[in-house]
Amino acid sequence: MLRDSDNPEKSWEDLEAELLPHRPFYAPGETEIEKDLYAKRRCAQQQMKAEKRPDIAGHSYYYCTETNNDD
Repeated sequence: MLRDSDNPEKSWEDLEAELLPHRPFYAPGETEIEKDLYAKRRCAQQQMKAEKRPDIAGHSYYYCTETNNDD
């Protein structure tokens, strides 16, 4: 199991998000709103935005993409 020796109480999901920010992931939650919010927060920690994609089973997965700061 992944662990951060400097911060052992950090979950492996948080550690993976930091080490592999572009890797697709499924968000936990009972509703789509909860899942969307989780994905948005996870990506925001890396100054990225969450993108939602359907999988072949009818579920959704997410990945973090770079934000465009052209404004």
